[in-house]
Amino acid sequence: MPDEMKHPRRPAALHAALRFVITSEMPSEHKATLIEVLTQAIRDEGAASLRREAAAHLQAEWQEPEIVQLKSFLHGRIAKSWQHADECVMQLAAQLHRDPVSVRHKATELGLGTAVDYRVARELKPTREE
Repeated sequence: MPDEMKHPRRPAALHAALRFVITSEMPSEHKATLIEVLTQAIRDEGAASLRREAAAHLQAEWQEPEIVQLKSFLHGRIAKSWQHADECVMQLAAQLHRDPVSVRHKATELGLGTAVDYRVARELKPTREE
């Protein structure tokens, strides 16, 4: 679970702690160290938040090269079993650095569900034999 979910008020708590340390009476060497540590923690928290936002944004939007790679990998494939479908999804997810659920969803959205979902492939089988 991300830190922001465990401690949603962490950034505010870090800022409050920094204000407290700055205004408190304590030996200067300890004060300087605490100010440095809290300032770095605030910077780290901000950078982590930006990384999470960027990752969420990239996960949501599919880029054209990713779509091309997904289509070329799955074109003409039909899952022979649940395991085969999962292996295709996992291999693509690793190549695209994406979540397997989003890979399966995008493939289905593009009409390539037979390669990533055995249930869809099974439904297609009887119509092919007729």
